[in-house]
Amino acid sequence: MPEERREKEGVVAEILQGGNLSAKEIKGKLWEKDVSFVRSYNRPTSVLWIVLAVLWLLPAIAKYSSWGFLSFFAQLPTIDFPVVVIGVAAILFIAAICLEAIVVSRRQRLGGCHDTHESVVIIREGPYRIIRHPGYLAELVYFSLLPVVLSKWLPFTILAILLIATWIGVIVYLIKAEDDFNIRKWGQEYRQYMKGVPALNFARGLRNLKKEQVS
Repeated sequence: MPEERREKEGVVAEILQGGNLSAKEIKGKLWEKDVSFVRSYNRPTSVLWIVLAVLWLLPAIAKYSSWGFLSFFAQLPTIDFPVVVIGVAAILFIAAICLEAIVVSRRQRLGGCHDTHESVVIIREGPYRIIRHPGYLAELVYFSLLPVVLSKWLPFTILAILLIATWIGVIVYLIKAEDDFNIRKWGQEYRQYMKGVPALNFARGLRNLKKEQVS
């Protein structure tokens, strides 16, 4: 690896060498060095999500309102899901919300800054022992299934499919971006974590965990 790239890695270790800093001071120094995943990635993708969500809602707005200028969206073909499909989607949706709650709690409690995003500690407990990005797995599931769960009230059209497909692409992008971002924060320590824990492959993560426990 070129020396220039190595110098850009392990920013957290560099900050912590400054002495016994408070969580607020650590977060401030990360911000000064432009090491903020929220600022770099989460905010731009949130704007994209809002735009797509508005598009998804347009057929419902057209259906329940008398706004003639939205009549095109009211005429879009819809997909009606069987009750059993909606029920399964609702169960998975709730499970994903529970997973997200666990992940947020652990990040906030164990991340070193008492923050849900800007942690200075690589969390390896709970879901993080199995996959590197349990939060993104949760978001992938519940955002993708939300249009299905609500399809009885909000028409499921091509715009819902566009929302789901784009969101899957966004999650794939964010996983790669966050891995690169975390390498910048923790350097070789995070590279080692990546070798032992898959990004989203839950089955592989469980197999690795069982092998670790046996050995």
